Amino acid sequence: MNKLLTKIIIILLSFFCFYSEVDAAEILQVTSSSVLLIGDHNRTYTVKLACTEISPDLEEKSINWLKKQLPRHTKVNLKPKGSVDGILVARVIPFNSNMDITEKYINEGLAKNKC
Repeated sequence: MNKLLTKIIIILLSFFCFYSEVDAAEILQVTSSSVLLIGDHNRTYTVKLACTEISPDLEEKSINWLKKQLPRHTKVNLKPKGSVDGILVARVIPFNSNMDITEKYINEGLAKNKC
């Protein structure tokens, strides 16, 4: 009887673990032209955009552009590429787009590709 009850509990727990709603990462703040604060209702991450190099004279224009592209609470996918000094380096792809934000940056002429 105990084995049957244990199996039922494991099955129920597995069901709830696999089919529970997962919260997506979302933009909390644009910190600079290449650094974002991203959260997932559980944790917050400082994320540096992968493969971007922004010239200092375009910093302010780049921040304004990035805030328009990624307003607060925009849902995003992250594709981690590594970390530098404890900061996650990742490609950031908004849910409503198939294009990485770095590619958009480069297409706008606001950044250079470092990769």
